Amino acid sequence: MYKLAVFDLDGTLLNSKHTVSKENLEAISLLRENNIKVVIATGRANELLKPYVKSLNITEDIITCNGTVIGHPHKDKMFYEDIVPKDQVRKVLEMCLEYGHHFLIYTSKAIVSRKNDWERFLIEKDISLENDFKVNIIITEDIDDIVDNYNANKVLIRERNQEKYIQLIERIKDFDKISYTQSSSTHLDIGPLNNSKGNAVKILCNKFGYNLEEVIAFGDQMNDISMISIVGLGVAMGNATEEVKKSADFVTLTNDENGVAYAIKTKILN
Repeated sequence: MYKLAVFDLDGTLLNSKHTVSKENLEAISLLRENNIKVVIATGRANELLKPYVKSLNITEDIITCNGTVIGHPHKDKMFYEDIVPKDQVRKVLEMCLEYGHHFLIYTSKAIVSRKNDWERFLIEKDISLENDFKVNIIITEDIDDIVDNYNANKVLIRERNQEKYIQLIERIKDFDKISYTQSSSTHLDIGPLNNSKGNAVKILCNKFGYNLEEVIAFGDQMNDISMISIVGLGVAMGNATEEVKKSADFVTLTNDENGVAYAIKTKILN
């Protein structure tokens, strides 16, 4: 019997309009009715998860920043937190400046960004802060200020030019004191060594007293493989990358076809 279901957010639980469908909400409720805990595991920062905590009725710990932060959405104190070493943050940001990559710094309390990077991010994600939610955003153009005064749980590097994105990944491979993963075809996530969603799932299992075989995990991108590949039932979305599908036990429908609800009703609770 499964006891815990872990869901990626973007491309998995959310459709392409960045909303949770009625079908998926109903399926999540069914899990809870069957005494299966529901946990979100996302590359997003806590600040960018706010709109979904209420709609999904999240009452358990959430995994954010690809596993560097675990904590209750309604409590200030984190259950678990790790940060990227400051010397590595400086090296990464200096590289971004040299090659013209956009970046954001995710902390457990705020997002730190240069003004232009933040504005581009809002446009890309189609986020309206006035209509959707308030984000604790700190704008600074000073790299020394960013490195010295803020603890980075994650550095998000954004590069829409595919040739430059591939070159970025090759350069990051030379950094030996960090971890990195692709959260989309344009986003590269930088974290501490040994950081992953899979590691965070193991930490939560220890907290709850669960075996990994009692866990279900859903995802669509490379940063989801670490958890999909270790749990009792790994579910890849129909829109997932081929690498994710190969690591999964089951491939469901796409995020725009209510793939989460389909898997819950036909594979998990059937």
